[in-house]
Amino acid sequence: MNRWLLTKLLKWGEKQLGGVSMDYAYHLRDVEPSRLWRFTMIKAVEGNRKHTPADAYHAAGMAAAMVEDCGPCVQIHVNLALKDHVDADVLRALAARKLDKVPPHVALAFRYGEAVGQGVMADEMRDEIRKLWGEKGLIELAFMIATARFYPGLKRGLGYAHTCERVVVQDRVTMTAKAA
Repeated sequence: MNRWLLTKLLKWGEKQLGGVSMDYAYHLRDVEPSRLWRFTMIKAVEGNRKHTPADAYHAAGMAAAMVEDCGPCVQIHVNLALKDHVDADVLRALAARKLDKVPPHVALAFRYGEAVGQGVMADEMRDEIRKLWGEKGLIELAFMIATARFYPGLKRGLGYAHTCERVVVQDRVTMTAKAA
């Protein structure tokens, strides 16, 4: 794929993700363009949200990115959640890990994303998720969590990861809390 087209795709991606730095992707474009093309397929692996509410879906991904301690990745999750009409106050509470300030189903999805991200089996949470959204909902969250963890790993491996200290939610800075 040629450089011009890859650049156009990256510019479009930056706009979709809310202006978050994609320096690592430009690096891939310049050094190993075929790997950049493969990298774009991760979103296809994740798939679309169909079986879980937007707030829970994004909470799980956000938690997984927070476990990986990738600030730009968490910011991307916040930006995509806002585009999906997730309440800004819910996102601020999640970033600060104030789970008592969010609906119970959102707290469950966040705790689940965090647990899976830390390598915990989380059997009881998995059972609760199945009760709420069925097996398809569980699979959807598992894919979100897995793909949310892919990006920080790649960025860290390439030297482009930045610690997660704060996110901006609708022009308000929110300090993030580390995983429990």
